[in-house]
Amino acid sequence: MPNLRTGCPCGHPHARAFRGGHDPAQREAAACLDEASPAWLVLYSLHRRQFYAIAGWPAPEPVILWARTVEDLAQQIRAMTPTVPRPRVLAGAR
Repeated sequence: MPNLRTGCPCGHPHARAFRGGHDPAQREAAACLDEASPAWLVLYSLHRRQFYAIAGWPAPEPVILWARTVEDLAQQIRAMTPTVPRPRVLAGAR
């Protein structure tokens, strides 16, 4: 169970080290690309200093893209999106 003060399962305060202030421009860029790409979940890894995109539709294998820059990830998303089949919406489903 996570420690309520630190949020870390082991109870050590190192979990607080990543709160705020680290790479704000990259995190904002990831949030903007996430909003612009509704079929993808876009994240920025503070540890790896990379951007990641995870496809939000059913697929036989997870579809995960990564890049060092948000521009490169956006290009990969644009290149990948037309080639991946979209889930079919059943009539009457909302």
